[in-house]
Amino acid sequence: MVGLCSRPSLLANEALLAALLVVSAFGGASAAGGFGSFRRAVRLRAGDADSNSNALALNTDSLPEQASVGKGNATSMSLAAASIVAAKPIRIARGGDMTHRRRRSTKSTLPSHLHCGATAKVNSGSNKDDKCPDECPFFAQDRTDKDFCTFSCVKEPACASMYPTTQIGDKELGVCRSCIVDGCKECDTSVMEDKCKTCQAGYVLTGDGMCHFKYAGDWMYYVAGVFAVLGVIVVIWVLDMIIRPANNAEVLDQALEAREKQKFRMKKDATGVRPLFPMFTNLLRTQVAGPGMQLHFNFQFALIFWAAFVALVWICFAQFIDPALWVLGTRRFGTARENCILVAWGYETQQRLMWTKVSFLYIVYIGSFLMCMAYGVYQLRCFQDADYQHKTMKDFVVMVVGLPSVEGSKPVEDDLKAKIESFSGQRVVGVSIAWDYQAHEEDITHALSADLDARMTVARGGDLQPASLPDMNPIRKAFYHLEKTLFGLPDVGSDEDSEVAEEGRKDEEMLELLDGLRTSPRAFVVFETQDARDDAVKKAADGFEFEGAEGIILETFEAEPDTVQWVNFGHSTPREKALKLAAGFGFIGFGCFFWG
Repeated sequence: MVGLCSRPSLLANEALLAALLVVSAFGGASAAGGFGSFRRAVRLRAGDADSNSNALALNTDSLPEQASVGKGNATSMSLAAASIVAAKPIRIARGGDMTHRRRRSTKSTLPSHLHCGATAKVNSGSNKDDKCPDECPFFAQDRTDKDFCTFSCVKEPACASMYPTTQIGDKELGVCRSCIVDGCKECDTSVMEDKCKTCQAGYVLTGDGMCHFKYAGDWMYYVAGVFAVLGVIVVIWVLDMIIRPANNAEVLDQALEAREKQKFRMKKDATGVRPLFPMFTNLLRTQVAGPGMQLHFNFQFALIFWAAFVALVWICFAQFIDPALWVLGTRRFGTARENCILVAWGYETQQRLMWTKVSFLYIVYIGSFLMCMAYGVYQLRCFQDADYQHKTMKDFVVMVVGLPSVEGSKPVEDDLKAKIESFSGQRVVGVSIAWDYQAHEEDITHALSADLDARMTVARGGDLQPASLPDMNPIRKAFYHLEKTLFGLPDVGSDEDSEVAEEGRKDEEMLELLDGLRTSPRAFVVFETQDARDDAVKKAADGFEFEGAEGIILETFEAEPDTVQWVNFGHSTPREKALKLAAGFGFIGFGCFFWG
């Protein structure tokens, strides 16, 4: 406690106390804005048995600097200085505005209440903007005692006596600091300049005390020049492709037509044209590319809504409970003294408002759980509604489960079709067997691609012939050859396009391969109507026999034909799934082991 006055008149003490309270109240109210202002403890003690006079005392926990008794200075703070400190608004004293980053370059208009050589410990109520007197303008962290966050106002020659590694007085920051040299490992504390004693690895120390990159040299300019030349070449290449004339208009038109067909369009209008969807189509309500796309955008909206909910909860806590929640963890940091004040304020504020964080977590956790449940129900209802309103391929298809393994040389599709028609009484449009061809995936995929190319050639009335190469300048010709190499383009006039279809097995070899395939336990059957499909599923509820296997059933499913992974059929037994799952986790663990 620092005594402020020692007059016998109790009336004078009460008047002085009232003045201090009024000044503090106005300062605190203007700074805190009426929400969660910090309390300033002022206590009046009178009539002590061991004292001959009444003394007005100010609790040192609320002062910006706490006087440290026994550190060489027992001078009491004056009444005028204490009044100035008490009247300073709390929020200004603890401001975190980055515009004050270089605040010490401007002289203060108020006299400093700090004294040269007096060590004081800062706390959460200390003023970051305090300045030392002009006679000793530098804050030095006192490392001569066993306490922490103690600072003293000293002259530059005395900086090293407080903390040997901070021997430089920075007039701009108003603190004693160590050297600022790029690549420095240990500063030269024998001088009060920015000089290094030992540099970091990869740097070399020069005579001026600076650290320079050891491997710097002219080679860096050569490398930069190479990259600059490559950049110019890329720019010229892009510009050449932009201005390059179209040499094969027929192929270009066909490519543009195919690209146009890939665009999502609305239903036909009165003129028979299918226009594009408007830019502002509500994808939460309108099916543009099936129910999956609609559910995906519902998920995006739900994610945004959840984030807004979390932010709104925190805003309410900060606005109606304590405005310190707005700035907690974001306030300005800088010098050692500022950091001590910041850490002390942050710790005290965090402990005081810990209940708000716990409440926030409870609200967010419970709210997130309830919203997830509501979101799941909404997505299910949305999909069911879309599925009810739109008929797709899956509404006419059933999946056959439990088929035996049959060789591909037998007409399995025709036999299964006749079997299902016989016991269901419904006409079957077609049957697709899920063959087990994983071991021959590459050959079969290549043959299917070649067959599709041949069918497309017949459909468009003949193959498109490549145009002859036009005359090109040397630069464009070089770019053309580079493009052929990078993108694997065929030479004009070569037979590579026709050779693609001949690279696979010959017809006899492919037929032999197909005859050797065996069926997987599953197949797909297409009916004429949805009612016919449902009737067949009911009649096969008890199972039917096929190729000596009993208990074969029909199941409906939600997958569309383009989502079926045909190559995976025949390798989905519980044992194989468990092995694949174990292998996946094994690879992840193996990677984490070496990553750690």
